[in-house]
Amino acid sequence: MVPAAFQAWQLSPDWEWAFALVLFGAWYLWATHARFPAPWWRKLCFLLGLLMLAAAVVSPIEHVALHSMLSFHLLQNVMLADWAPPLLVLGITAEMAAMAERVALVRVATRPVVAITYWLAVWYLVHIPAVYGYALHHYGVLGIEHLLFLTAGLAFWWPVLVPGRMPAGPRLLYLCAAFFLAAPVALIIALARSTLYPFYDSTPHLWGLTPLDDQQIGGMLMAVEQSMILFVAAAVAFIELLADEDEPAPDTVGSAT
Repeated sequence: MVPAAFQAWQLSPDWEWAFALVLFGAWYLWATHARFPAPWWRKLCFLLGLLMLAAAVVSPIEHVALHSMLSFHLLQNVMLADWAPPLLVLGITAEMAAMAERVALVRVATRPVVAITYWLAVWYLVHIPAVYGYALHHYGVLGIEHLLFLTAGLAFWWPVLVPGRMPAGPRLLYLCAAFFLAAPVALIIALARSTLYPFYDSTPHLWGLTPLDDQQIGGMLMAVEQSMILFVAAAVAFIELLADEDEPAPDTVGSAT
C-alpha cells in the first residue's frame, strides 16, 4: 500500500544535472549555428536526447525511483544508458565527431572493443545488489552511477551511429554480441523468485504492487526495451550489409562495359 504521506508525482530536481543539461544544450545550439552547421533532424535528435536525460533525472521519475519503486529506477537506468545516448550521438555531425576524437580518451573509449566492454562492465557492475543499494544510500555515488550509464551509452553507440566508424558487417556482429551479453542482467531481475534489492522491500509501492511484482515488471520491461532498440539497430545494419553485397565490384563493372 502507498502511505497517504507519499506524494509520487512531484518534481525531484537534480540541480547539477539540470545546469549541465542547459549548458550543453546552449553550447550545442551555438556550435551548430556558428561552427558546425547541422541539419534540422540532427538538432532535433540532440535536443530530444537532452530532454530524455531531463526526464530521467529532473522529473517525478527521479522521485519515485529514489523513494518508491525499483521499476522506475530501472526505467531511469534505461533512459540514461539506452535511450538518450543514441539520440545525442545522432545529433553529432561528422566534423564534431572528428573534433571530439582528437581527445585521446574519446578516441580510445569509442573503439568498438573498448566501448562494448565498458558498456557491459557498467551494466553488470551497477546492477549488483550491494552496489545498487550503496548508491541508493549515498547521493554522490548515485550521481556517479548515472554518469557511468550515460558515458557507457555514448561510448557504445558512437561506433554504431557516427558515419564511417564501423562497416555494416562488423556493426551487425557488435550489436548481436551486445544483445546476448547484456540480456542476462534483465532476465535475472525479471525471473528471480525473491527480491534482489532490499532497499525497495520497505518502500511504498504504487498501484498495489508487491516489491517482487515491481521487480519482475521492471526487469521484463528492461529486457523488452533493450531487445527492441538493439534489434532495430541490427536490422538497419543487416539491410545495409545486403545492399553492400548487391553492389557490383568495380572490376566487374569495368569488364561489363
